[in-house]
Amino acid sequence: MIYQLAESGVTILVTTHYMDEAEYCERVGVMRDGKLLAMDTPTNLKRSIIKGDVWEVFAHPLEQGLEILHDVPGVERVGLAGDHLRVISSNVKEEALLSLLKKKKIQVERIEKGEATLEDVFLTLAR
Repeated sequence: MIYQLAESGVTILVTTHYMDEAEYCERVGVMRDGKLLAMDTPTNLKRSIIKGDVWEVFAHPLEQGLEILHDVPGVERVGLAGDHLRVISSNVKEEALLSLLKKKKIQVERIEKGEATLEDVFLTLAR
């Protein structure tokens, strides 16, 4: 029904805490504490707010990997993402992440290049 209304020219305002839902919107405003932090298309928000690389790090034990990567210069944010770690970094390459984790005795299955999400945008803006 929402898509039909939008196609007919009706402006739709949706509020959600689910950033994956917001990916479908033409424009997204990110708010915190009643203040508008940013507004643009999902693509432009991801491009302008998330600087650097996104890495999906599959390693064990996750908790120790999280602690180690949290203190690495150039790592903007690291967090648990289900069965792996999600790292956003400004100047840290895959090889450096792999080398550091192995040096600290963390078993690394693989490291993959990831894509920025609106969840990343929100967490970056809201911190």
